[in-house]
Amino acid sequence: MVKTRLLLISAACLAVPFQVNAETEQLPTIIVEGVAKRPGELGVVPDSSGLKDAASMLKHVPGASVNRNGPLTGIAQYRGMFGNRINVSLDGANFKEVGPNSMDPPLSHIPAALTESLQVYRGIAPVSSGIDTIGGAMSLKTKKGRFADEDETFATSGVLSSGYSSVDDSYFGAGFVSIANQNHKLYAGGSKEEGEDYKFKDDKRVTPTSYDREVYTVGYGYQRDGHQLGLQYTDNNTHKTGTPALPMDIIYVKGGLYDANYQWDIGDGYQLKTRFYYQNMRHLMNNHSLRPPRIMNGGPMLMQNRTEVEGGGLDMAFTMPLFSGALTMGVNGDRSNHDAFISGSMLMPMMGGMPGMTMRMPIAIKNFNDVSRERYSGFLEWKGDLMDDLSAEFGLRYTYTYSNAGAVSTSRMLLPNGVNERVLATRFNDLDHEKYFHDVELVSIFRYTATDNLNLEIGFARKNRAPSYQELYLWSPGEATGGLADGRNYVGNLNLKTENAYQFELGAEYHTDDLYVAPRVFYHYVKDYIQGTPVAGFGNGTLQFNNIDAQLWGLDIEASYRIDDHWRLDGGLNYVRGQQIGGQGGNLYRIAPLNGRAQITFEHSGWMAAVEGVFYDRMEDVAGYNDEQVTPGYFLLNLKAKYEPDLIKGLVIGAGIDNVIDQKHFDHLGGYYRVSGNPDVAQGGRIPMNGRNFYATLSYQW
Repeated sequence: MVKTRLLLISAACLAVPFQVNAETEQLPTIIVEGVAKRPGELGVVPDSSGLKDAASMLKHVPGASVNRNGPLTGIAQYRGMFGNRINVSLDGANFKEVGPNSMDPPLSHIPAALTESLQVYRGIAPVSSGIDTIGGAMSLKTKKGRFADEDETFATSGVLSSGYSSVDDSYFGAGFVSIANQNHKLYAGGSKEEGEDYKFKDDKRVTPTSYDREVYTVGYGYQRDGHQLGLQYTDNNTHKTGTPALPMDIIYVKGGLYDANYQWDIGDGYQLKTRFYYQNMRHLMNNHSLRPPRIMNGGPMLMQNRTEVEGGGLDMAFTMPLFSGALTMGVNGDRSNHDAFISGSMLMPMMGGMPGMTMRMPIAIKNFNDVSRERYSGFLEWKGDLMDDLSAEFGLRYTYTYSNAGAVSTSRMLLPNGVNERVLATRFNDLDHEKYFHDVELVSIFRYTATDNLNLEIGFARKNRAPSYQELYLWSPGEATGGLADGRNYVGNLNLKTENAYQFELGAEYHTDDLYVAPRVFYHYVKDYIQGTPVAGFGNGTLQFNNIDAQLWGLDIEASYRIDDHWRLDGGLNYVRGQQIGGQGGNLYRIAPLNGRAQITFEHSGWMAAVEGVFYDRMEDVAGYNDEQVTPGYFLLNLKAKYEPDLIKGLVIGAGIDNVIDQKHFDHLGGYYRVSGNPDVAQGGRIPMNGRNFYATLSYQW
């Protein structure tokens, strides 16, 4: 009952009917389905508002949010940590970004329309959830259809969905179909999304925020006598898409993810799971196709960056009964190779020429060359009962991380700040690029059933993360920083240490037939947290990645109250503080202020209508090291409705209005506007978010 309640509350916060049934096929609405693997794991699937990417769903999960640098560039955040500090898996595969500035974060690879569910571990993530879970763990599952039931010889299932939004004149269309018997299953799906630059108050526009993406998936499944086999390929083809918080925009992201998995339920509590995946993707970005280029020496500075990633991994886990619980032993390994080549041209003064005479000079820079990153890890995890009312979870993980990089080069002599870039390249090439990291992770969580209505949890953990390749190998001042989007130039540091977090969690869950309240408080002390610090020799304003000590603490609360059979009240509250320890004791970057949401929902005879209020306090606790800007608070009013007619089973009609009062507001976790020539938005300031948006969706599932 407790596990089910944890799932129900995440649905309640999204104003949809409660539904808990592990065998029911997902509808294209926000529902929660199935039983959590352990208390604290939340599952969310897309709602009827036509969300663009799966990352958009995170704002409805307690403690979670999104760092948004563009319409399809949503970087997952959980309790103040973001990016590769969070282990995000796609159908169990650890997706690697092809863009060094996180233009294609994992949750952007799959659109919401093809998402089956997004699961988030609330609080301390178990060691079995993956490597580098210092900031938490999330798992996205794509639609895969279902096998036929025992009384069926042949079954088809599928869903068709479409939608339109007025704020960016956008549309989406998606289809998914599967055909199966009891042993074999074939499925295929695809989606198309396209939108223009979005509007905010008084019909002003944020440019460039147009987007264009196609995603396709195809797969096969087999099951018999406890054996399950799955094969799947997912292809992402993102066309020109704006990222106004970054110095360049997406021209394309191409490529896919191959996945093969096998599971054997041996019986008597014994189970074997294996997975292999391979990824190959290409990416092109530039600064002049969707925005005016930067002007230097009286002419445009035309730049583009072509990047590639190739990687893959293997996971194995074996579970067996032990004492009054189950022991899982597993190994994980993955490897990725990254390359980035910057090219372009700019006007330069002509040596020996008349004053004012210039010539266009080509630019060619090997920014990241043959960068490799390998991780090999093993873990042990036991979950079970210690006594009648007390259960526990213990985990141990060891991870070995290896990084290396090839020689770099540049055709430029002097950077705009006067630094000789060729000297920087030579200096970097003379260094030893091989790095080795050895990390140990520990987890212990205790859960106590105090009464039939009250459950308590306390957890302790030691979590770690090895430095990213950008943090190590960014040799020339640049903004390829994994999507920090703070407008500052950074350089890497080959002497970085592993981040080590010591985490404490205390939670309670109180539930009756009509009421549910679940508060959580947490504290994280992070030894050798990686962030930028001032550095000499690279020009004014440049920061270098360095290790500091930091702490994060806060609380998140979710609550639901069923007034009667038709009315329900839901709400949530989140608060996080992040601070540097020692030195000047400044605030950490991109930490949202106090925020919450409340919603009242009416449901009857296939109808659902809801009124939602969202508030964010003024953000004043900003980072000083990179001059993060103060952001005003705001309140949003949203209306949503849907109808499921009895005469046409599976048909869902949705509609709503976001930001009813058309309030001009700024996302506290957004970047800064990097585009010139737009009188509606101040360059270098916070980016206004969507204005009033009318949307409508239509879906049919069988």
